[in-house]
Amino acid sequence: LGDRCTLGNWCTLGDECRLGDRCTLGDRCTLGNWCTLGDGCRLGDRCRLDDGCRLGDGCTLGPKSADVVDLGHADGYRKCIAQVNGVAYIGAGCRWFTLSDALKHWGRPGTDRDLTMCLMQSAIYIAGLRGWRFE
Repeated sequence: LGDRCTLGNWCTLGDECRLGDRCTLGDRCTLGNWCTLGDGCRLGDRCRLDDGCRLGDGCTLGPKSADVVDLGHADGYRKCIAQVNGVAYIGAGCRWFTLSDALKHWGRPGTDRDLTMCLMQSAIYIAGLRGWRFE
């Protein structure tokens, strides 16, 4: 564990997990074997990461998220996609919202989020590939 990590109650970490500095895990999070979290990652209650999951610095995941994919860093924030009960969600900075809401938020005229929208194209494809709804 890195410096100043905070783990909630009843968290389970698999073998050889590595957490960067200032990571925060909510209650009942489960990390599979060989997971790596970068500095400043925040996971909500009951998140589940599969074996070998790697998340870069500053990832944000909301409660009950699973099947996480790190999309990369653009426009100042790291973006991740995960599913909650079959619905695709995006985490970025302090935001955690459905893929549909993320597309509306960053796709507004004048937002100047071209690189973020490129990452969202990947998110759309991943969600479709995995059968997640966009709600």
